[in-house]
Amino acid sequence: MRKLKSTAFIAITLLASLSVHAQTDEIKLGSGGPKGNYFSMANDIANYCNDNLSDASLSVLNSGGSVDNLMGMGNKIYSVGIVQEDVLNYHAKRSPRKVNKNRLKVISGLHEEAIHLLIPKDYQPESAKKGWIDSLFEDKKAPKISLSMLKDQKVGSWGGSIVSSEALSYFFKLNLKVIDIPEDKRAQVNLPLILVGGHPYKPVEELLQSGRYHLVSLNYHEISEQAGFYSKQVVNYQINGKVTGVPTVGVRALLLGKSFRKASRNTHMSELATCISDNIADLADDPDTNPLWASVYDFIEDEGQVDWSYFPLLEETAATTKPQQPAYQQSEDELSE
Repeated sequence: MRKLKSTAFIAITLLASLSVHAQTDEIKLGSGGPKGNYFSMANDIANYCNDNLSDASLSVLNSGGSVDNLMGMGNKIYSVGIVQEDVLNYHAKRSPRKVNKNRLKVISGLHEEAIHLLIPKDYQPESAKKGWIDSLFEDKKAPKISLSMLKDQKVGSWGGSIVSSEALSYFFKLNLKVIDIPEDKRAQVNLPLILVGGHPYKPVEELLQSGRYHLVSLNYHEISEQAGFYSKQVVNYQINGKVTGVPTVGVRALLLGKSFRKASRNTHMSELATCISDNIADLADDPDTNPLWASVYDFIEDEGQVDWSYFPLLEETAATTKPQQPAYQQSEDELSE
């Protein structure tokens, strides 16, 4: 009899455990390719923060990057995604009903990626006078150029950089024709290239080593006047046999989450935001995490903010919902009177 009771108890315990497990929500995070920074940092977040989620677990999924993640959140494929800030603002302008600050909010700012503009050494734009490139680079330095010099031109790009190129064209009215260059054609292409990535970015290093390209310095002040979400950056590459700093602009990657009207449905997003904020020093120092967390630490510690709505941290939520105490509390003697 005791054995039967013991078996029944174990069965009930297992059923209860399965019931709790079945109620656990899966939060799907759209990251990027399995070899990229987005995928690596998303897994760091899952490793650090899964235990901080109430009745939920974070699942990191491979994806096509910023655009795939942004569209996937709109199509109920992902609840969380990593999206570049220029891509977010570009789609917010084009599809404001689907991409706006009420439907998507920032969980945390992440790292910045640099915009690299490379121009072939023998390239001459159709609208420019002969010798345009030679005159720009006659002093062997990378000059700051105006983006307007690219107006109505063809430019090459690939991967997630294509949308960043289209965003630049949109915000600065350049009317660029962005050509997706397949991998087997990249060694022969004779077009300006716009590539976005953490620096040093291997494709940029390879193009500079080929000796066929100039890395152009972009004018931050001109760009920031029209699109304030671009940041000032300097990228360092070996050019003409020495390491050279080339001024350019960057864009920040953001961890975004779907936002609901009912505050309780946003709890998991606030839990993630709080976990990243609380653990940012360890994420930056941990030898097993992505090195880019060091720059995220600087951004968060400097109280950096992007121009988009944020999910509140848990302590901020508690502060706004805590009942207010009256300024003056009557004593028991006063009440009895």
